[in-house]
Amino acid sequence: MKVTKSSHEKGIIGISGHVGAGHVHGHNGFVQDDSAGFCVAAKLISMAYPVDTVINDVRADIHAGLVSVQTHGGGVGTAIARRGISPYEAELVRRCIGRNALFCQTLAFFALGRIYGQGVLEVPVVLQTAAALAVIDTFEKCHPEAFVCGIEDIPGNVGKILGTVVEIDEIPVSVLAVINATEGGIGPVEDLEGNVMIGDKGRLMKRIGLDAVPTIILECKAYVPPISDTLTQETLWIRANGEVDNRMVFDCLVRGAEAVDLPYRQNIEAYPRGKNEMAAATQEFCEKLAGLGRSLSRSRTAAEKARIVAELSVLISEDAGGISFMSNELHDVVGGAGIMPGTSAVLSMLVSKADIDYWKIPVFTDIDAQRYLKVIGGALPLIASEIRCSQGLREDRSNFEESDYNFLMLASKPSNKPR
Repeated sequence: MKVTKSSHEKGIIGISGHVGAGHVHGHNGFVQDDSAGFCVAAKLISMAYPVDTVINDVRADIHAGLVSVQTHGGGVGTAIARRGISPYEAELVRRCIGRNALFCQTLAFFALGRIYGQGVLEVPVVLQTAAALAVIDTFEKCHPEAFVCGIEDIPGNVGKILGTVVEIDEIPVSVLAVINATEGGIGPVEDLEGNVMIGDKGRLMKRIGLDAVPTIILECKAYVPPISDTLTQETLWIRANGEVDNRMVFDCLVRGAEAVDLPYRQNIEAYPRGKNEMAAATQEFCEKLAGLGRSLSRSRTAAEKARIVAELSVLISEDAGGISFMSNELHDVVGGAGIMPGTSAVLSMLVSKADIDYWKIPVFTDIDAQRYLKVIGGALPLIASEIRCSQGLREDRSNFEESDYNFLMLASKPSNKPR
């Protein structure tokens, strides 16, 4: 696959990949590296606009609660931990020096041993956020003329968006690398994931044509029971909803995976819409939370209290990630991957049970990124040959009105000051 600079202002196909800082766990045992899409999108961009995203310094200000990551390419990213940083954490984050900031969740996992969102472990999430921001800053500093950039303008979020148009085997493609990150390292809030077109991200998408082209959405590397339990190796996962999403993009991704002879699974019944799924999941979570609260209020012994509190910690550190990452009404329209109706299909990856039993959290690697790129390379010419079919699907199925979601930009903003 040959990737070069493009003279086009807009592509005829889109690719969007995000990192959800701190979105590691979900309900029913779901675990992921949610930086995979961001890694692949940024790697793709770097093939046309080379940068050095290897980390040459990491600093932690114990008093300010701030982590700063700097790359060899001159990019700097900073983020603040809500509950501050200990001297030991300040020492541990320096383990990242010499490693690639592109693989930002793996970095946090490597340096600090675990990563949880929902305000459970803030320093790993802050390190992940700072590393991802340093990647985007590296691109901006090394090639300032090449990119359109935006901020994640949901109050309380600190992410950024980088977009450009590149030529992939002579096909102009609009590529978006998105950071979804919540201030304080609490995470995750991902209302601007996928190709959701709201606020400053929407402005940027329109500028490079991502509002009107068939799009591949790059997603996580995940353990998803019971599907993963049937696997013996890492397997690509292609998903869309046949009634809502872009069936042509889905079919081309499947054919692309077949063409490069990589193991894959497919699901054309994923991401059902309009079912109040997020609201129902939130209600179910609250009932579990209330049940444990009632049990705790009736408990008398220390052993009982410790057991119930431990169950509460699992509920908050894992299951809560499945309900806090997206707003209920938005989820009804764009699903769990942030898919604008009629536009896209999703490429992600599954790990086996043996893999998760060993690692506990999926680890996204350069080899994984190359597998994504191979499928993309196989799928893009197929999508390009069927653009008209895709355009009709987008026009027929589009039911997204940005103004319906202005309330997301009006949420109260929390304090960023560490305690």
